[in-house]
Amino acid sequence: MKRSELYKKVWSMPIVRLAKELGISDVGLAKACRRHAIPVPPRGYWAKLKAGQTPSMLPLPAPELDVIVHFATSDPEELARQRAFAQHRAELLQARAVEATKLPPIEFATSLEGAHPLVKATQRYCERMPRLIERSQRRGGSNWRTDNPQDRLPPEQHGRYSLLDRDCLDICASLEAMNWVLLFHATLLRGLLHGGMTVVRREGHRDRASGRADGPAIEMRLKDEVLTFKFSEGYRRVRLTPEAFEVKRKDCPWAREYEMRPSGNFTFSIEGTEFHARKAWQGNKERMEGQVNEIIRTAFHLALSQPQLRSEREAREANSRREEEIRAQQRRRREASAEQLKQAFLMMEADARVRQLELFLDRLYLLRVVTPL
Repeated sequence: MKRSELYKKVWSMPIVRLAKELGISDVGLAKACRRHAIPVPPRGYWAKLKAGQTPSMLPLPAPELDVIVHFATSDPEELARQRAFAQHRAELLQARAVEATKLPPIEFATSLEGAHPLVKATQRYCERMPRLIERSQRRGGSNWRTDNPQDRLPPEQHGRYSLLDRDCLDICASLEAMNWVLLFHATLLRGLLHGGMTVVRREGHRDRASGRADGPAIEMRLKDEVLTFKFSEGYRRVRLTPEAFEVKRKDCPWAREYEMRPSGNFTFSIEGTEFHARKAWQGNKERMEGQVNEIIRTAFHLALSQPQLRSEREAREANSRREEEIRAQQRRRREASAEQLKQAFLMMEADARVRQLELFLDRLYLLRVVTPL
C-alpha cells in the first residue's frame, strides 16, 4: 500500500477498524504510521466528527515521497506471497545443500604423503620447531636475533603455537598434537579439492582506499565465493604436584600452584563473507575425525548459499537506505519549517514595532497641529 493511500485510510476510519480490514493489529498499524511519518487522528477526533464538528486533518509531511508501506499482515494474499518467497528461498538453499551431500565420503588420512602443499609446508616448519625451541632457550628466550622469520619461533601461549605468520596453515596447537592436526588438515583439504574447491593462502595487505589492514588467512574458493578457515586447540588449568611446584618456585618465586596447558580439545571454524555463512565444530581427536565429512559438506553448502545470502543482505541494506533517506528528508523539512516559523515570529515582532512607531509619529503630528509653536 502506498504511503498516501494509507494516510487517507487512517483519516477515514478509526485505526482499530482499519487494522481489522488490513489483517494486522492496531499496534502494528500505528508503528507502520510512525515509521513512515504518517500523522494519525488525535484523541477525540472521531467523537468531534460524530458530534457534527469539523476538526482539521493534520497534513501529510513530504507528500512527494509516496513510497510503499510494508507491514506484517495476516491478509491471506499477503501471507501467501510471504510463504511463496520463504519457500523459494528454502528451495534454493536446499538445492545447494543437495549438491554438497553428493560428495563421496573421505577416509581419514594415515600419512601426509601426497598432502596439499600448505600441509607439507606446515609439516616442514613443525619439524624445525624443536631446534628453534632449543636455540631460543640457549639464548635466554630471545627470538629476534635473525632477520629470517622462518628462523624464529611462532607466537606461543599456554603451550600452543600460532603458525599462520610463518607461511603455514592457520593453526594454533601444541607441538605434541601437531602430527594429528596435520593429518586432519590433509584429510579435509583432500575432500575439498575432490569437490572442486581450491585452497590458497592469502597474504596480508592494506587497502589504500580505506587504510584498513587485513592479515593473512587460508581461503577456500569455489567459483567466485570465498571462505576462510582456522583451527585451534584449547587450554585448561592444571594444578601442579607439590614437587613440581617447589621446582618451579626455585626458578620463579612468584609462581602459582597451577599452570595453563593444552587441553586436547579442538575447534575448527569456517567463516564466509556473509554473516550467516559461518560454522564451528568442537571436540577431541576422535570426535573431530568423525566430523570431517560433515565439515566438507558444510563448506560447500556455505559457499553455494552465499549468493542468496548476499542478495538478501543487499536488499535489506537498500531498503534501509531508502528509509534513512525518507527520514533525512523529513528531518530537513521539519528543520526548514522550524526556521520559517522562527523567521515569521521575528517578522511579526518587527511589524508590531513598525506599527507602534507609526502610531507614535501620528500622535506626535497631531500634537504639533493642535499646539502650534
